[in-house]
Amino acid sequence: MKPQGRIPPSASPSAHEAADLHVPKILRAVVVLGVSLMVSIVAVTLFFRHLETKFPGRTSEAAPQVTSADLPPLPRLQTDPLGDLRAVRKVEDSRLNRYLWIDRQHGIAQIPVDRAMVLWVNNYSATPATKVVPTPAVTELEMRQEKAQEASHAP
Repeated sequence: MKPQGRIPPSASPSAHEAADLHVPKILRAVVVLGVSLMVSIVAVTLFFRHLETKFPGRTSEAAPQVTSADLPPLPRLQTDPLGDLRAVRKVEDSRLNRYLWIDRQHGIAQIPVDRAMVLWVNNYSATPATKVVPTPAVTELEMRQEKAQEASHAP
């Protein structure tokens, strides 16, 4: 392997690179940053003292609590947001966990999400030996009874 560079003949055997770290420049930068920080702190402190003397009644306390006098006039559209959210979630969960005919003539039905995931994994898994056994929160008999009740209530 050939050497990549040449050492000039004028270089002494103890030649070395100049230091990469320039300590005086670093110290100068640290001093400038420190002085800038102190000037900023003093300026902000003086500014806030000026504001306190100009506006003596103002404080930095937290906002007061909302009282019943602060509520908007009737009719209020949403008086119990958490209860409303629970009701919406209950309806959504019931829709996601039921059997329902979408198009009976073409054999299109809605099934619970958990059951659909199990069927999808069993039909499309990469390894055919891997089968998932459904562990529904509702038993198969309860699902069939629910399906029969929905069919009897359908027009």
